[in-house]
Amino acid sequence: MKIKGILLVGAIIIGALFIHGLNPGPMLMIDTPHLFWFTVGNLALANIFLLVFGLTGIRVFAKMVELPKGILVPVIIVLSVVGTYTIQNNIVDVYWMLGFGIFGYFLKSYGFQVGPVILGVILGPLMDVSYRRAMMSCRDEIGLATKELFTNPISLILTLAVIWMLLSQTPLWTWIKNGFSKKEA
Repeated sequence: MKIKGILLVGAIIIGALFIHGLNPGPMLMIDTPHLFWFTVGNLALANIFLLVFGLTGIRVFAKMVELPKGILVPVIIVLSVVGTYTIQNNIVDVYWMLGFGIFGYFLKSYGFQVGPVILGVILGPLMDVSYRRAMMSCRDEIGLATKELFTNPISLILTLAVIWMLLSQTPLWTWIKNGFSKKEA
């Protein structure tokens, strides 16, 4: 459960960097060191304040958790609506927030994980641009683009990793795994 939270926070930070036109990665410290160290300082300061307020307010926070859902949920909804409206003073943003909240509720109730959905929303446009660039470099020939997946060693390793990840989620993988375990026994 803790790993999911870490991945979600990482996805949100990567998304925020992309939204602001920055490319996350090792060159972030070289390209924009002032922004990187500002972020590190903010995170350190946030942890210090979290420690101070967490230790002093632990009894109050524990009582808040015990509040009935009939009180807690409307307070959360009102604070979310007020926060959304105050960003741009636009009621349409509140409708978008409510719509995506309902959509997220249905995704969560049907078992979709939050991290991959956020990464898909954030990285979707980047993948589209990269796909268009790759197709232009291959002169819109699918065969040439497919050949590039297997001729470059890095592309080959990544392609095989993606194929393995997809196959490991299918019943075919369990059938293969069970077949090999029976032969060993």
